[in-house]
Amino acid sequence: MLRSGHYDIDELAADVRKDGISKATVYRAVPLLMEAGIIQPTVLSGERRLYETSFGHEHHDHLICSRCGAVVEFQFEAFAMLEREVAAKHGYRLTAHFHELIGVCPRCEGTPPAGEDPG
Repeated sequence: MLRSGHYDIDELAADVRKDGISKATVYRAVPLLMEAGIIQPTVLSGERRLYETSFGHEHHDHLICSRCGAVVEFQFEAFAMLEREVAAKHGYRLTAHFHELIGVCPRCEGTPPAGEDPG
């Protein structure tokens, strides 16, 4: 079973080490897992390259805190409509895309998230 959430290759390797799979094997398998559509790169803007399981999961985008690295996954149909429109305007057939919005989360700003009691 692949890990859920966002993870780096070392975390994935640690998950399968108990099954006797080496870290080197995991590093060699990652491109194949990506090509097969099982995992995809995500959170590309951070210092660490992270991945997430894509097989069986709906597409989504990411809102990333530049201070603590917190990640919020979201779906916004207007983005999907705009990317289709831009691709069509230029004669492209989309095969993939990555949206990452970078900002500062409410906790790092010192304010409670919406709906959370500050006290």
